[in-house]
Amino acid sequence: MGNFSDGRSEIIVKWHGVAERLTAQAGTDLGLMPTSMAEALHATAHTESNDGNADETSLAEPGWQDWWEKREGLATRAISVQDLAEVSLTRLAQANTATNACVELLREFAMGQARQLDQRLAAGDALGLLGGMPLAHKDLVHRTGYHVGYGLGQSAQLKATSDATVLRRFDEAGALHLARLQMTELAFDPSGANEMAGHCRNPWSVHRIPGGSSSGSAAMVAAGAVDGALGSDTGGSIRIPAALCGVTGLKPTYGLVSRAGAMSLSSSLDHLGPIARSARDCALMLQAIAGYDIADAGSVGAPRNDRYIDRLDASIRGRRIGVPQGYFSDGLDPRIQAVVAQSLESFRTLGVEIREVPDFPYDALNELAILMIRAEATSLYESVMSEDAATMLGAFTRARLQEGTQIPASLYLRAAAMRGPLLQRFAHTVMADVDVLLAPVFPSQTPCVDVFDTISDESSRLRGDLTRLTRPLNYLGVPSLSLPGGACVPDGESVALPVGFQLIGRPYSEALLLQLGHAYQKATTWHLRKPPLAA
Repeated sequence: MGNFSDGRSEIIVKWHGVAERLTAQAGTDLGLMPTSMAEALHATAHTESNDGNADETSLAEPGWQDWWEKREGLATRAISVQDLAEVSLTRLAQANTATNACVELLREFAMGQARQLDQRLAAGDALGLLGGMPLAHKDLVHRTGYHVGYGLGQSAQLKATSDATVLRRFDEAGALHLARLQMTELAFDPSGANEMAGHCRNPWSVHRIPGGSSSGSAAMVAAGAVDGALGSDTGGSIRIPAALCGVTGLKPTYGLVSRAGAMSLSSSLDHLGPIARSARDCALMLQAIAGYDIADAGSVGAPRNDRYIDRLDASIRGRRIGVPQGYFSDGLDPRIQAVVAQSLESFRTLGVEIREVPDFPYDALNELAILMIRAEATSLYESVMSEDAATMLGAFTRARLQEGTQIPASLYLRAAAMRGPLLQRFAHTVMADVDVLLAPVFPSQTPCVDVFDTISDESSRLRGDLTRLTRPLNYLGVPSLSLPGGACVPDGESVALPVGFQLIGRPYSEALLLQLGHAYQKATTWHLRKPPLAA
């Protein structure tokens, strides 16, 4: 290791130690191929049970509506799809002034979609599962003939020559595609800060970060500009901004949603998923986009075809929620801890049993995930690390990519090989006696944007904190649903900013996670709060 700089040498030595520590737990045999992720996902999959009758809990008094309610207006012809599109396009433009969350409005494209849907309505035709739903998406999915930017400088704008699978599936379901939304450079920053394209800002307070890297997706849903948005999640990039902006975000099981036609950061850990007002809106979006796709090398056929929207109102009484200690409780701000406790009590009131669960080496999983992301991202984006590409990439992203240049192939392959075996161990220990886990998403109050203007000890610590509670789940490939669970007033603020928590399940337990999330949102109003920007 004599050729490494001191800093990189320390990182490599640390990762070697982590790999050694986990090798024994992974239980791989000398000379044999390890359990594949696809095999481990199926072997540990959630098994459906008879969930009983629907809960009688009534919907909490709304601050505003989710799409599930609003779509009734289309069914009764009280509003047209073109009206919905115009309202959303106007709100996108207005919200962008304060948040910098929108890259480009796709007015002509969206209004063309809306006119076609109105013509179908006039002819008495059904519109499809998402008929007329106003959506906008993170600027990493390709749409034929339109630009895609990956959060980089203007000189890096590409023109797409094909459609991403998820966009094609949204089109088939009748959704509108209204805009390209802001993201951090190459989806590499969990804060929402972007040196080249300008920082995205939180609609609850423009002095605070929205979280990232799906910053624009969460900010525009929170601002009421669109009813849903697509995000990507490699280390928490759906769940972090959903939690900080007060909306609902789902990272599905690895391989459940195709990533074909979407920018990759780390193909081993990348996930695409929905961000929306409510769990039931996320269920609608997931229903439209889930499914095997041969065009995605990481796509995994699910063991069954779930109908995520069919059992949303089934009773959750008797379900078991596990509360992980240690890693997920260390260093929590007391205000965040109070929100977690309040959320658990809400579930207890709904008839759910709360249990403690065994600890797991989440810190080591986090380190191995970092290793894999750095190695895979560097191999993909080596060309933009050169001085000639200085106008594309900010200093922070360039530094992160540099960390991947010295990772030994043997270390990367060991980290990748342990994923399947460690997932099986996680399922057989931590998840053995519970249906899901409940944990915080971010351990602290929402940071200020200006902290991320420079690379400093504080900004580095905060970036680490932002992903510490989410990234291990990407390594395991398990699904996780972020839900608004409360609010707290950060130091120096007058507005109570959202605080989220996450429900974590076995592979392919999305229907259960969404069912639990929907039951929680019928009993609470946190997901229906309006930020000052949307008032």
